[in-house]
Amino acid sequence: MTATKILWGQILTVFAIVLTTTWGATQWTAWRLGFQPQLGTPWFDLAGLSVYPPPAFFWWWYFYDAYAPRIFLEGALIAASGGFVSIAVAIGMSVWRAREAKHAETYGSARWAEHRRGQARRPARTGRRRARQARRAPIFAMTDPSMCCASRRHEAARASASWCRRS
Repeated sequence: MTATKILWGQILTVFAIVLTTTWGATQWTAWRLGFQPQLGTPWFDLAGLSVYPPPAFFWWWYFYDAYAPRIFLEGALIAASGGFVSIAVAIGMSVWRAREAKHAETYGSARWAEHRRGQARRPARTGRRRARQARRAPIFAMTDPSMCCASRRHEAARASASWCRRS
């Protein structure tokens, strides 16, 4: 996976954590307030338990904070913990993803220049012959033709370098 792709798994995981903690704060606050009718009609009932929509906590906090500030402070801590947990999870998932890549290929177009198993390596050119070849090489091209043709996967890159074509 390249670094330019959108990490939908991480985004959905962080969103789910924030939603879960906000919903938990809502349900916890409703339980602490005894599911009073002043909280409004529940979203639905599940096994005799009133379930309220997740953002209801913020509406209640705005309207009823003066009546039960300690309960709403505890609910706020539950809701805010989702932000901290989601940050930690996002960092952890990023580190995990970064460690998955066993072989980083972030060094440009030379990524296809790896040496394959079973192929004999060409001896390095030294001395005047190497210097002469470096002077003739294009400015932005690789100076070693053997590196260009090491892999069959990148036909377009090989075809673009004129000194790499062999007859």
